[in-house]
This record gives sequence, C-alpha cells and structure tokens, in this order.
Amino acid sequence: HNGGPELAAACEVWKEIKFEFDTIDTL
Repeated sequence: HNGGPELAAACEVWKEIKFEFDTIDTL
C-alpha cells in the first residue's frame, strides 16, 4: 500500500518521534 509522499514523510516523522520516546524512556 502506497499512500504517496505525504504518508512516507509522516512515517519518517513518526519513526523519529518514536525513537525520541524510546530514548527518553531509558533515562
């Protein structure tokens, strides 16, 4: 399923946000 560039960009942002949350969670 390909939602287009908007969805791809949103996924990239979400991955960065999740990474930040995972990092904070380990502190």
